[in-house]
Amino acid sequence: MRKSITGQAFAAAALFAVSVQAHSGHGAHNHHDHHHNDGGHESRAFPNPDTVPVAEGVSVNQCWIRALPNRLPAAAYFQIQNTGAKDIVLVGAQAEGFGKVMLHTHAESNGMATMVHVDEVVVPAGGNFDFAPRGHHVMLEQADFDLEIGSQRPVTLWFEDEGLSAFTAQCDVRPPGTVQ
Repeated sequence: MRKSITGQAFAAAALFAVSVQAHSGHGAHNHHDHHHNDGGHESRAFPNPDTVPVAEGVSVNQCWIRALPNRLPAAAYFQIQNTGAKDIVLVGAQAEGFGKVMLHTHAESNGMATMVHVDEVVVPAGGNFDFAPRGHHVMLEQADFDLEIGSQRPVTLWFEDEGLSAFTAQCDVRPPGTVQ
């Protein structure tokens, strides 16, 4: 039985190590490089979501946050669906308890994955846009709390057309090794 537990512990540690490596740039020792890649972009200031209209024709499905230990930066993933007759433009996000929230994507350069800041994402009329691991994501940094696996956290997405509108999704908090 001891061998089985040791094997499980090793497998869990290996999965965690792979997860942290796949999430490179989000760790403490790459933190400076991460900011260099996003051009030092700061989180955009948005009003209280209760004071603006809900984004028309927008739904957010399968929202989840990959939590990393020790308040390391986390990432939120989801699918935006636009049932409207015209394109919608995602211009930012906010999440209570995080000092910095940004839209990012991944880029490959010389076999290395890096994060790149994104100012906006266009979701086509009648279409979807996926925020998924190794692609677009909402970067959640400078948490003033510990993310609790199994809980839910709200993430508000901001859209701009003739004015600001918002959509707040409840996102499941999942462990570091989660890939979908």
